[in-house]
Amino acid sequence: MSARVMFIGEAPGEQEDSTGRPFVGRAGKILTSLLTGAGLSREKVFIGNIIKHRPPGNRDPKPEEIVACTPWLELQVNTIRPLVLVPMGRHATRYLLNRIGVKFVKITDISGTVFEGEPFGFPQKIIPVLHPAATLHNPRSREHLEEDFRKLGELLRKIGR
Repeated sequence: MSARVMFIGEAPGEQEDSTGRPFVGRAGKILTSLLTGAGLSREKVFIGNIIKHRPPGNRDPKPEEIVACTPWLELQVNTIRPLVLVPMGRHATRYLLNRIGVKFVKITDISGTVFEGEPFGFPQKIIPVLHPAATLHNPRSREHLEEDFRKLGELLRKIGR
């Protein structure tokens, strides 16, 4: 498998856990719509998660769970070798940006910003976005998320998808 763009979520939700496929629930429908708006399709990107199992009660991933799953994510990234990484949500963003020495407080302050570095040993661009599920809890975040994906589309046009 190869893809120029890799989306990284936080953890599988209930439907994702039961099907073994990422982003197939309500947040997945939102993601598919946003991909289309950015000129992408699910078939042209790779979608994964920071941790590979659903945390009990759908709680936030614990640091030790992220550490335990890191080898799997590293293997995926190094196999696919995407030019652009798109962490979705604060946990995935914190994990990736920490790998290039970037700290942040709020995801909303840095989403849509392009960072460059070598988080996995080769040059990549990282553009964090809000998690699509954020719009399920706060419909006003949809505009922010759409703006993040507009910026992603611009980045991909610049680098020649």
